[in-house]
Amino acid sequence: MKKLVKWFGVVLCLFVFTAMALGSGSPSSSRESVTVEADDKKSDQGSGSEDKEDKEDKEDNSNQESNTDSVAGSDDISYEISDTSFQYYENSIGRTEFYGYVEISNTGNTDIFMDDCTFDIEDDDGHLLQSESMISHCPEVISPGEKGYFYNSVGSTQIDEGVSLDNGIKLVPQIKLSPATGKPHSYPVSDIGITNGNLNDIKVTGRVENDTDKNLSYIYINIIFYDSNGKVLALTGTSLTDIAAGNKGSFDTSTMFGNDNLKLEDIADTKVIAEDTYFQF
Repeated sequence: MKKLVKWFGVVLCLFVFTAMALGSGSPSSSRESVTVEADDKKSDQGSGSEDKEDKEDKEDNSNQESNTDSVAGSDDISYEISDTSFQYYENSIGRTEFYGYVEISNTGNTDIFMDDCTFDIEDDDGHLLQSESMISHCPEVISPGEKGYFYNSVGSTQIDEGVSLDNGIKLVPQIKLSPATGKPHSYPVSDIGITNGNLNDIKVTGRVENDTDKNLSYIYINIIFYDSNGKVLALTGTSLTDIAAGNKGSFDTSTMFGNDNLKLEDIADTKVIAEDTYFQF
């Protein structure tokens, strides 16, 4: 529900400012799609020897994942898709759930706005099975040398009933990135706690401080879990409302609508990002 509230706010703001956006110039954007195999299938493909054709295919894919777009009046956007993950499994009521993320590394010298992303679910022949537009991202803006993520969460985790997976399943994210013209304020986070939840999930608690002189009506919080090698295991998020200037707000959320395979013992580090919702036109 909290996620839906956020997206309702996004739609409302887009409606109000459409005329302004159409009437003003904006930097060029970068659009890209990348095919992500399921993690277990990627593991299977990685075993055994590789022939020359397989290696050439990997080199071609690697070249496609590094992008530089010239932008008038701005430094170039330079980024690479540095990591991906896609998992699907049957839940306790027999429905197929999926979870995925795409990691974007800013390799240039210009801030990048995580503009938009759609997760297309395709079969092995490229036939579209399902498309999810309610995709989360964090942070709002990636500074040079930093990483950002597109990931699915509440409202976009189940394969629709009636969709056949007999011909395979792949995640094909449609990514849009733009030169950032600003940056949202980030808020201090403290007292983070991570425990096992009651529904085969991971529970996360913490506090966010409104360190400004203005009352805060809404803030979104993204949580990133890492393993001992620094690889992302999962992402999730929640929101807070009505934090008075100088006060703290408490959050209590879980990974119930995220990566169902995440285990507490696998988590070596956690990063919590609390920042204003940022719009760019």
